[in-house]
Amino acid sequence: MRWLFVLAASALLLRADGGSVILNRQTRDFTLTIFVSPSPPQVGLVDLSVLLQTAETLDPILDADVELKLNKGSSSVSVRPTHDRAQNKMLYAATVELNEPGDWSYTIAVRPSKSSVPESEFNGVLAVDGGKTKIEEYSVWLALPFVCLAVFAIHQWLRLSRPGAGSPH
Repeated sequence: MRWLFVLAASALLLRADGGSVILNRQTRDFTLTIFVSPSPPQVGLVDLSVLLQTAETLDPILDADVELKLNKGSSSVSVRPTHDRAQNKMLYAATVELNEPGDWSYTIAVRPSKSSVPESEFNGVLAVDGGKTKIEEYSVWLALPFVCLAVFAIHQWLRLSRPGAGSPH
């Protein structure tokens, strides 16, 4: 039973390589999946990973040219995800800094190396949260000592409030 609790608690800390799926599209020639981490995306550094697979066999396509553009108002970011930046070498990955909360529109252009496969563009919207302040991030850890003190104080109060609890035996 204890192991089940430990596994459930640790699952909150673990993340899959690539994050959560924000787009999954299939064309005649390939399937494109985009992952984002952290999930949900927040202001600051955001990891975007792209998985390209053949449409028929779902084998990874490792030799494509991928370009990702994100826009929000006057802010614009353009990156070329690569295998070098990814932990899982089947993914094309890039880290971008998103400096504003809100909806960022993105365009991803994919150019497979096969000359017979045309370039494809996909569009979408990435909702970016405002992020947490430092006090919000650490609030659980800051409250932990006070919770422990409160539990100890209640324990002592209950122990001493029993009849005969104060006299030594």
